[in-house]
Amino acid sequence: MCVNPTTGDDNQHLVRGLRGFDSISRMLRSEFYRDHRTELRALLNEPRIYEFEGAAPRLKSFLRVVQWNIEYGIRLDGIVDALTNHPLLRFADVILLNEVDDGMLRSGNANVARELGERLRAHVIYGVEYLELGTSGPGQGEGPGENTVALHGNAILTRHPFRDPQIIRLPRCENNFASAQKRLGGRLGLILDIEPAAGDRMTVAAVHLDVVNRPPCRRNQIHALLEAIEARLSGGKRRALVAGDLNTHTFVRGGRIRAFRNLVRVLAADQQRLAAELLHPEDQEPALGELTRSGYDLDGFNDRLPTQRMGGGALGDASGLPDVVRRLALKRLGPAGLMLQFRLDWIAARGLSPLGAGECADEPTGEASAPPKTITGLTHEGRPLSDHDPIVADIPFTSPFCPAVAGRRE
Repeated sequence: MCVNPTTGDDNQHLVRGLRGFDSISRMLRSEFYRDHRTELRALLNEPRIYEFEGAAPRLKSFLRVVQWNIEYGIRLDGIVDALTNHPLLRFADVILLNEVDDGMLRSGNANVARELGERLRAHVIYGVEYLELGTSGPGQGEGPGENTVALHGNAILTRHPFRDPQIIRLPRCENNFASAQKRLGGRLGLILDIEPAAGDRMTVAAVHLDVVNRPPCRRNQIHALLEAIEARLSGGKRRALVAGDLNTHTFVRGGRIRAFRNLVRVLAADQQRLAAELLHPEDQEPALGELTRSGYDLDGFNDRLPTQRMGGGALGDASGLPDVVRRLALKRLGPAGLMLQFRLDWIAARGLSPLGAGECADEPTGEASAPPKTITGLTHEGRPLSDHDPIVADIPFTSPFCPAVAGRRE
C-alpha cells in the first residue's frame, strides 16, 4: 500500500497544547496556535491517501455503492467480515464511510481507514473532521490508556481509479471546542472523481452533517457541499453522487430547553404519524429539499427503511434534564419504552439511474444487480457492527451496457 499521510503517528503534542484553552477565540490568538498553525491546517484540510497497488474492482459490468456510518470502527473485524462475505456488500467497489477513527482509544487506537483499505484491497481517501482533545468517552474504550493520533473523520474506499481528492469544510452547527466532547475541527465534505469504466468519470462525495442545532443549519451544510461540487465541475454536466449520514432526525437538538421540547413532542405525538415523519423527513429537514432542488434523485436511491434506532427517552438524557423529568418521561413511555426509527443515511445522485433487481448481470461473477436496499441485522460475536445500518445502490456504467440495461433504454 502506497501511503501519503499528512501527519505523524502521534498528535499528542497538539492535544496537550490545545486542551488548556477554554475557548476557540483564545486558542486562535495564542502563541501555541501561531507556532502550529501550518501543521493544524494541513491536518484538517489535506486528504490522507492510502493507495493499494493491487486494487481491482469486483464487478466489471456495473457499480455497487455502499454508504455506512461505522460508529468509529469499534467492530472492525466484523465490518471487514461483512464487507468481505455479505452477499450484497462484498461486491461494493465504492464504499463511503462516516465516523472513522484513527488513533482513538475507543477503537483500539487503530488507523481504521488504512486497515480497511489493506484488508479489503482498496484505495482509501480519508478526511479529518476532528482532532479529538478528550478521551474516548464512557463506554467507548476498554481498559486504561490514551488516544494517540486522536483523529475522527470520513473515508471513501474505492477499487476504481480515482483523482483530485478534495476536502470542503462546512458551516458550523455546533461549537465542538466548547462541548463535552472537546475537539478541534468541524464537519466536512470529502470529494473525489472515480473512473469505473474507460471514459466514465463521476464525482463522488461523502458527508456527515451535524446532529445538533436546527434542521436549517444542516441545509446550509449540504448547500455548501453542493456548491463546491458545482465549482469543481465548472458548469459541466458530469454525473455526481452524494452519500452520508445526514442526521435527518427532524428534532432541534442541543441544550436543556430543546431536549425538553423533544420529549414533549415524543410523548404527545400520535405514534404512527411520528413514525412516518421520521422515515419521510423531507418536510422538516430542508437539507433533503436542497438536494432535490439541485437535481439529485433521493427517491430512486433509497428504500426508506430506518438506518438507526433510538429509545425515545434518549433525546433528553444527554442534555442534563432533571431526573424528575426523565422519570416522568420513562413512566409515560412504559416499561418497553418507545423505539424511534430514523432514516438518517442517504444516497443521492444526479445524472445517474439506480438499477433494479436483475436488470444487469455481471458477466465475470454472475452477480445480479439489486434495488436500493438497507442492510439490517449485521452482527459480529453477538454484537451489532454499528448503531447505523449500511445502505446499498447499484448504478450502470455509461459504457459498456449490460444487455438488460441496454434493452431497457431502447
